[in-house]
Amino acid sequence: MAIERFTPENTTIMMIDYSVGFINTFRSHTVDEHLKATVALAKMGRGFNTGFVVNLGAGQTPYPQLVQAIGDQPVIMRGGEYNALENPDVLDAVKKTGRDHLVMAGLTTEGCLLYTALGALQLGYTVALVEDATAGATLEAHQMALQRMVQAGVVPTTWLSLATELQYDWSQGDTAKVYFDLISENEPGLMLAVQSEHSTPN
Repeated sequence: MAIERFTPENTTIMMIDYSVGFINTFRSHTVDEHLKATVALAKMGRGFNTGFVVNLGAGQTPYPQLVQAIGDQPVIMRGGEYNALENPDVLDAVKKTGRDHLVMAGLTTEGCLLYTALGALQLGYTVALVEDATAGATLEAHQMALQRMVQAGVVPTTWLSLATELQYDWSQGDTAKVYFDLISENEPGLMLAVQSEHSTPN
């Protein structure tokens, strides 16, 4: 059971196979929901200064929205490995971050995410899956893969829950603005509630 908090200092965000070619094949989430969570997660990797590794399989083209969100972050192109960590370049990039907590998201839940998550557990990492930034071919395929990962020890989360865990104290630190900007962009109703109760950063 993973009880140690995911923090910017111990966490690497790993984004896998966000390929334009897949975006019309998944049915577990709507495209709008998926893109919103994906972009939020990418901005989190940059804004919270976590470890950050983005990779795609051979021949894949990344979402334009993801490219815009990650800026100059390198994108590693690997081969056909379903477990992305079996690619030496990806594994080396993850190791170089020096973090032992991996937060994963991408396509598809029942494919590369499942096998990369299981591979990371075998390597000794504490692993979380951002469920709303990850999608499967069907809702059933997504749920069954998620259930298998959770049974193996993967922590399920959402982009907002992860952002809150990384921030942890809304009133502290340079990342508070990043945190509230993400909420304002993606959950405006929640932001109104926050503004009605608390003073927030400009």
